Parts: sequence; C-alpha cells; structure tokens
Amino acid sequence: MELRDYLGVMWARKWTIIQSVVIVTLVALVVSLLQTPTYNGEAKILVSEKDTGAALLGTALSDFSSQPERGLATEVELMQLRPLAEGVVRKLGLQESPDQLLTRVKVSAVGQTDLVTVDVTDADPQRAADIANAMAQAYVDASKQAKRESIDAAANEVQLRLDQAQKQILDLGQKIQASGKSDQLGAELSIATDLYSTLAEKLETLRVNEQLEVGNGRVVAAAVVNTDKVAPKPVRNGLLGIAVGLVFGVSMAFLLEYLDNSIKSTEEAERVFGAPVLGHIVAESFDPGDTRHLTLVQQPGSRAAESYRVLRNSLDFVNFQQDTKTLLITSAAPAEGKSTVAANLAVGLAQTGKKVVLLSCDFRRPTTQQFFDVSNAVGLSDVLTGGTSLKGALQRPGSEELLVLTSGRMPPNPSELLGSNRMNEVVKSLEEWADWVIIDSPPLLAVADPAAVARWVDGVLLVSRGGYSTRDSARKARELLDKVGARVVGVVVWGLEESATGNGYGYYRDGKYGAYYYADYYSAPGEKSVSESRAGSGADDTEAYVSERSPRRQFATFLARFTAGLLGFLLVATVLLVALYFLDAYFGWGLAQQIRPLLPL
Repeated sequence: MELRDYLGVMWARKWTIIQSVVIVTLVALVVSLLQTPTYNGEAKILVSEKDTGAALLGTALSDFSSQPERGLATEVELMQLRPLAEGVVRKLGLQESPDQLLTRVKVSAVGQTDLVTVDVTDADPQRAADIANAMAQAYVDASKQAKRESIDAAANEVQLRLDQAQKQILDLGQKIQASGKSDQLGAELSIATDLYSTLAEKLETLRVNEQLEVGNGRVVAAAVVNTDKVAPKPVRNGLLGIAVGLVFGVSMAFLLEYLDNSIKSTEEAERVFGAPVLGHIVAESFDPGDTRHLTLVQQPGSRAAESYRVLRNSLDFVNFQQDTKTLLITSAAPAEGKSTVAANLAVGLAQTGKKVVLLSCDFRRPTTQQFFDVSNAVGLSDVLTGGTSLKGALQRPGSEELLVLTSGRMPPNPSELLGSNRMNEVVKSLEEWADWVIIDSPPLLAVADPAAVARWVDGVLLVSRGGYSTRDSARKARELLDKVGARVVGVVVWGLEESATGNGYGYYRDGKYGAYYYADYYSAPGEKSVSESRAGSGADDTEAYVSERSPRRQFATFLARFTAGLLGFLLVATVLLVALYFLDAYFGWGLAQQIRPLLPL
C-alpha cells in the first residue's frame, strides 16, 4: 500500500477514529474528575560509603563493595522492606497493611549521587510528609542498629579473648612465683601482657565506634507538607487520552479494513478479475418505489447517465476490430447491478443508432420486463421449447433500434436449455439482424446458467459492485469463466457514489461512501444530487447475496457494526457521566464522594 492508500483507509473509517478519540479522551477526563486527589511527600537520605566513627579513629574502611552502584542499589531495596513498613504503620497508627503502604512508597537513587529519595503519595498532604519522614527515619535507625549490633558482637568476642589473656597472665605470674624461674616464663608473660594491652585497646576502640556509629545513611532533607496535587492531572490525562484514542482508532480502522474482503478500488478490481475496468457507474438516485431504473431515459443529464455513456464508448474502443457482437453481462453474485447495467447499456447503444437486442436469460429472477415495462408472459423459454417463434417473442419497447426478449416462464431445466444447440441458433439468428446482442444472465456463482450461455457469446462483461463484491467471489467467477473458455472483455464497477468534496468516484462500504473524481459538467440544471437521495439501489435481490458472503466478510460486517454500536454507546454513556459529575459538583449532591470508594483507583 502507498501513502495515499493508508490515508484513504483513514478517511473512509474517519468516524471510527473520531469516536475512539472522543470516547477515550472523555473516559480519561471522567476518571480524572472522579479520582481522589493525592499529594506527595518527599524525604532525602544521604547514603555514606564510610563509617564516620571509624574514620575519626583512623580506621577508614569502606562499608560498600568495590561496585558503588551495586551497593547503592542494595540500600535502595533495603529501604522498601516490609519490616520498615510495619514499624511505620505502628508508629503512625495507619489504617492499612504494610503491603498496601509499600504500594504508595517509591524509593529511587538520584542520578550518579549517593542521595536517595523516598516519595510517598497520600490523600492527605500532612500524612504523606509524615510517612515519608517515618520511612526515612526507620531506615536510618535500622541501619544504625544493624551496624551497632555488628560492632557489639565484635566487642564481645574481643572481651572474651581479653578475659582469656588476663587469665593467662595470672597463671604465668603464679608459676613464676612458685618456681622462681623468670627467664622463659617471663618472656611468655611479656607476650601475654602485650596481647592483653592490644585487646584492651581494641575493645575500647570498638566500644567508642559503637557509640559513634550512625549507620549507612542520614536524613539530609526531611519531607515538608506540599499542597500541590500530583494526581489527578486532567490536562495531561486528556492529552494522553487523545494520543491513545488516536492509536486505538487507527488500529481499529486498519483491522476493519483487513477483515473487509470487498473490492475497494479500480486497481484491485483489475487485478482480481484479470481484465480492464471499462466503466465506473455512479450510484443513482431513485424515486420511492422505483426499483428498476433506465437512467439514460429518465435522467439523461445525470452523472450516472454519463457513466453509462463512458461505458458504451469504452466498449466500442475495445471492440475496434468489430469481432464482438454478442456480449454476456453477468456478475459473481446477486445484488451487484448486472441487470441495471445490461438494460442501460442496451439503451445507450441503441441511442447511437445501432441495432440492439437485449436478451434475458435469468429465468429465476427476471427483471428485464420491469425496466422496459413489457410483458414476460412469452419469452426466451417459449422460444427454446418451441412454444413460439423468435419473431413472435421479441418486443419493441419504443425505440426502433432496440428489441427486447424477456426470459419468459421458468422452465424445468434452464441450464440444459441455455446450453443446447437451440440456444446457439437463437443467438445466431439475432446476430443476423442486430449490431449488438446484450445478454443478461444470472450470477455466475449462484447457478450454472451463465456458464452454459458463455459458450455461445463473443465476450463476457463482468459487473462488480463497488465496495460490496468480495475478492473471493470475484476470483471464483473468473476461474469458472476460464474453465469454459469464455473471453472476458472487461469489468464494470457499479454503484459508485459521487463525492461532493472529493476528487474521484466513491465506493460504498459500511454505510459510507469513499471518493473518486467526477466532474459536474453533465449535471442537469436544478437536478437533485446523488448524495441527497439514496432510496433504492436498482440492484438484484440483496438478501440472496448477503446469505452467500464469506465467513470472513460476515465477521468483518459484524465487527464493524458491533464496534460502531459499542463506540456509540460508550460515547453517550461518557457524555452522561461528565454531565452528571458537573451537576453533582454544582448542586452539591455528594454522589462523587459516594462513588469514589467503589472505584479501583
């Protein structure tokens, strides 16, 4: 897909995108308005790498590992342990569990420094500051206590060895007095005395360090009461809602586009059918109750009439060798406008002075008599079965250059009759008089009749309904024609809607029309525009076509309708909630305060 294709999809699905943006934005605003205001309390802790007391005594040992970042990350995790939260809950008498408290506490390091911030959110700004200070102080106290316990354990071990050294000195003194030998025992006594002195000095150092130990951190900035709300932020949430709604809407638009299996462009129709598009027939406006419409006769100055003239000229252009006289007009499925195209094309050819015969082979759903207001009592079935002559079955609806042969009564074996030699003889007889024999047949995928007739004609003109015919049915129709050796001369895209502001023809999809170019040159003065009237379609039985759509197309249609309904419901509900909120705030009903505890916010 090119950029214009993406833009075309977004334009065709613009209401889905707009609804998504509006709904998500309104939901974000409603949540912001109903959300309880929260405030922030922030305390800062300086985490020290060295023991201050030990440094004063000349023992500068690092408390962290050789990786300062790792040590600082460890301290950050220690500040978020449950025991600290339990102590804060007890100290402040909070009515929540430690785990609930920790969900409102955020501890993080400040850049490449040794500073750590403790952020707490709460509905009360004073309580937020108190909790932040309590959490920071709890960490400092716990760190101090852990350090002092470690030093105390070391001092107790030194005290034990000091007692042993003291006992050894006493024993050596007694031995020297008893034996009177002082050389060897005197040396041992000197060593024991030195050890005792060292241990005594070390013990004193540890006791002093224990008293001076302040732990790994200290509070350098206590939290103060901040009355600025940190949440909700309606402006930020509204802008975020617009962005999220836009992404969601565009995603839904392309999802619906992917699931939509219809043929949406001229290029796609040519690629699927493997034949050039000879004409785009603009959607026509009809009077109420007018189900069959000869546009070239009833509205000769309309855009649709000019579309049929363009089709007629294109057909003459591809038939420059004059090797095509019999033309079968059919479609892949019902409701694609083949009978409307056949009738109007026959009239258009007759208006140029050519002799034309319009032959209807649709025994099951005959419509030709409705276009020309002729009788269907006698028709092709009577000619094929020998009930009447060909000359007796032909009718002249008004023009000297146009003859009409209706389908007649429904025979018991339509496919066999249409594939018989008698049908070939009828076609050859009509060719002797007429310049063009236009044959209107049933849909290719509905019955076998068109394939039976295709062997007797010079070419086949396929009709596809813009934005409604599916790619799968088009491929199957082309494969079926290829199997019987039929020659496809081109494709007609029927049912396009002229866009008042676009630069092209449009295709119908999900109740909306896209845009393609068509000039206003041939508009009749004072003529009602196509966009002002969409009553009637002139197509074949739509209900039959709907029942034959592929599961993917059915799912796409269901999803489109469901999405439109859901978005519409959410839009109305959101607008009502916003209105209710402002009414509640104006009249002081107190509904918001009652609803907020029930919301998981």
